Amino acid sequence: MDTKGSSGHQDTRPADPMRRTVVGGLVGALGLAACSQGDQANAQDGGTKAAQEGEKKEKVFNAYYRTKSFSNNEMDAGTPWTASQTGNFDIEDPRQNKLAVLKLTNNLVGSRTYVPMLTRQLIAREDLPGGLLLGAASMFTWQLQVPDPEEFGELPEGTALMRSMFTSVYLDPHTMEPVTNMKNPFNGKPMELEDYIFVENFLSFPMGGSRFVEERQFSDDDPNEPKPRLIKKWGDQLVLFSGGIYSKPGKHQPRFTENTWRAPYAEVMDPDVSLINTGYNFMGVNKAFEKPWAGYVESDTDSLMSLATGQKVHSPEDLPDFHKRLIAEKYPDRL
Repeated sequence: MDTKGSSGHQDTRPADPMRRTVVGGLVGALGLAACSQGDQANAQDGGTKAAQEGEKKEKVFNAYYRTKSFSNNEMDAGTPWTASQTGNFDIEDPRQNKLAVLKLTNNLVGSRTYVPMLTRQLIAREDLPGGLLLGAASMFTWQLQVPDPEEFGELPEGTALMRSMFTSVYLDPHTMEPVTNMKNPFNGKPMELEDYIFVENFLSFPMGGSRFVEERQFSDDDPNEPKPRLIKKWGDQLVLFSGGIYSKPGKHQPRFTENTWRAPYAEVMDPDVSLINTGYNFMGVNKAFEKPWAGYVESDTDSLMSLATGQKVHSPEDLPDFHKRLIAEKYPDRL
């Protein structure tokens, strides 16, 4: 695996032997290492049956299987996506609703966007009290690009490709300072914490909706179906509710997210205002075993809940000093 980010900086992620051990155990238990047809033909009857049963098992999503960095400088090499309309949106119209969403959450002029966040992570349990597990300093780095038809095929005109980098450093929940080793108070397991970094790609459709390129089980909307987001004028503010309730059955359930964005109504509607420092809040729930360092296995029912607050900005200089120290200095390629 390439250990350098898109800008060529050496990856400084800490090693995590616990993660490798747990992930290896999960892979073995789930039977994800598939045999070739030739191997199956030569296997004994018992081995063949086991392999076939293993192939029928669903591949369980694990957060640390995600790719850490873009390998071909995709974040910088693509053509920035821009919009011809930059204000005076009719949010009841699906296409203009989508433009308002992109202006609130990103921008319409091809600039890079950063969303630094402070996060609290909590454990929820079926039969026992849950509570606070960790804090985190996190950041999205986003770039809207024109999708290459050779890479993504035919798409509706006006589709934007969002290149995304996520970076998170775990914090002691009481001091909100970096921590690498803690005991999980809910299962008694030691946690050797690894910074959580990954990249992902979304196709953002002009009528609303999106497609998660790498993980379609979580977002795969019809590109031609109108799907406006809920936007409400609230005093002199505009508030966007944008969530994903992943309804396909599977072992990743329950899983859902809810994002809220808030910015001055006048700035969103003003065609001459290009970059808005929108306020951001996030709430998400997923299975706790998706973070293997937490000491859970697939059969555990505990859920991990994340609550975050942040602010969208468009320059590394505008990042909070806390994020400059914990993220930008450690991972300069994420800028």
